[in-house]
Amino acid sequence: MLLHQLPEDVLYHVLSYLDYRSLSRLSQVCRSIWSFVNRDTVWRRVAKEFLNTGIRRDGTDIYPHIPLKERVKIAQNWYDGVCKRAIPLRWKTKLLPWLQLDGDVLFLSQAADIRAYRLRQGRPQRNPFKIYSGHDGDVCHFVLTDSHLISGGSDGKILVHSRTTGTVMELSGHNQEVNCLDSKDGLIISGSRDRTARIWTLNSSCLRDTIPLHDRVWSVALNPTLSSHQLLVAVIIGILIIVSWFSEQNGQRVIQKV
Repeated sequence: MLLHQLPEDVLYHVLSYLDYRSLSRLSQVCRSIWSFVNRDTVWRRVAKEFLNTGIRRDGTDIYPHIPLKERVKIAQNWYDGVCKRAIPLRWKTKLLPWLQLDGDVLFLSQAADIRAYRLRQGRPQRNPFKIYSGHDGDVCHFVLTDSHLISGGSDGKILVHSRTTGTVMELSGHNQEVNCLDSKDGLIISGSRDRTARIWTLNSSCLRDTIPLHDRVWSVALNPTLSSHQLLVAVIIGILIIVSWFSEQNGQRVIQKV
């Protein structure tokens, strides 16, 4: 009887005595053995002996979409120092880019542009398939929604790019660089070096509200759980400001330092 003709439970037991090198060599014997040896069940015991394979102590697999054989191979290569450092993209050392991954597309700011690269086998292609431009200075920050790419630059402008039609809307209000942005449900919040946080909407270039603060605004965020009003968080040097902004016609604004 040939090895691949054994009952599966017997074959599993035989393979449990092999280390990762022997399993890898065995998988090269024939297609039927290759198909069986590549099963995650065969590699689960081996994977527990390596770091960062995604198998927890209780046996839970936190990366079920990645074959265990590949994870063991990568873990062993890093342990042995058999690895290659790839540099798919380069930019000037004095330029700090902003990047965001959306599915298989990597958005990366480079100077005054934002370039979109498709990923193949986990690496971006050499040339971008889309370039978002319009700023007169470096892009400081950008955020993605399902329909738009919103960017803030050192020129004080906010550009709202439609990802479907390609149209661009400019929001003018800050007189210094826009350090941070966030967007949710058609609302945009921006923070700037001019010591203000400003509120906009996706369907209008008119400013909705201005929130004066006491220092440069480095980070803002919209609370994703609230619908009747938006909770804005603005981080300035040494202080966390929580702003509750009500969007009703006769609404109010409450600023609370935390």
